[in-house]
Amino acid sequence: MTENFSPRLDTSSAQIIEQYTAKAIDEDTARALLYRSVVQSNVCAGIIVSTSVPGVDRQWLRNRREDFQSEVHRLIHDKLVSETGAEAFFDFSKSPTSMTGWVRQFLRVAYPRMAHDLYQKERRQLPTEDAVLASLSNTSRTITRDTEYFTDAECERQRIEEISDEYMRISRGVREFKKAEVRAQAIMDGLDVPATVRPRGADRLSLYRKVAGDVSLCEKSAKDMLNVLRNRPQNFDCDERLLALWDDYSVEKLQILIRAGNLAIRAMVLKALADYSVVNMRRQKLFVSSVKNLGDRSGRWATLAESIVQLFIAEETHPLFHGETEEEIIAEKRKVNTFRKAILPKGDEIYSVVAKFKGNPLGATSEDVRQRLYSIYVGTEAKHRSKSNSVSV
Repeated sequence: MTENFSPRLDTSSAQIIEQYTAKAIDEDTARALLYRSVVQSNVCAGIIVSTSVPGVDRQWLRNRREDFQSEVHRLIHDKLVSETGAEAFFDFSKSPTSMTGWVRQFLRVAYPRMAHDLYQKERRQLPTEDAVLASLSNTSRTITRDTEYFTDAECERQRIEEISDEYMRISRGVREFKKAEVRAQAIMDGLDVPATVRPRGADRLSLYRKVAGDVSLCEKSAKDMLNVLRNRPQNFDCDERLLALWDDYSVEKLQILIRAGNLAIRAMVLKALADYSVVNMRRQKLFVSSVKNLGDRSGRWATLAESIVQLFIAEETHPLFHGETEEEIIAEKRKVNTFRKAILPKGDEIYSVVAKFKGNPLGATSEDVRQRLYSIYVGTEAKHRSKSNSVSV
């Protein structure tokens, strides 16, 4: 799979290195552009699919491909962008003839080691993510009693550091994508700020790609929104859809979050833009069953429960693929894409019908339905893990 993307990545990276050598761009810019080329090329995804990891279950690896893709992007960012100067991992004076080859050589060692370490961690007893959130929420409230009021920026920073330290302690071993959500929840509990507004479908994906290409857009959007709320000129002219992430924030809440620092802002943006964790068939059945149990026993509600769960999964999560070969995975992707093209255009209609169903089992508005579905989705994660553990004992 990587060969399909090699020419494009190698050509773009060669042009960037040539610009740097000619002093048309500085080193920081060149490194950032190289990283963006790697991410946009999908080379990492190809390497993950084609690389076996001895001693690790293949189905487990397939279920976590999206997690690993995010993690290897972070590793490459650390080595390619964060490390500069004489001791940098990527040396422009010894730049490779093939950027694809450089990525493959780096991940040939880094990816199997990372996958093996995570596999061993998950085989040990880990707390459920629900337990992590509950414990973290309790910790946040305890910290609140010690520092009930913020008096200056130093106090706020100290507070977010305490929350982050506790987050790191409690969430050790939890999957990387879930850590972002746990961190955002810690910030919401500890700073008493609302969640960012989650965009729908294509807008969410588009914004996620924008932020992945330029993480500073997170802070810029929050600061621009603060200026909008104060009736002042915007400094960065951010995408209106990014500004809309902060629609539930007041001036006071935005000031609190901005003073907490860039990492806090980025966590809140990622919570709104990232896909939720994948859902396997066993957990999907639990999801449907939980929704069905909220309504009456009619066939109409049973059909709506199936539809709304399938719609939620199509809109909010990445699909799971079980194929053994690349051809099987491609066939599965086509099937999933066909299904999504069929159900996503009906999304507003399905949410509206569910919201108007007698007794309002999931809520009286489409937004209420979405929020309730998310709560059920989180609950099925804990139930699924509990059942899996009981089977393995």
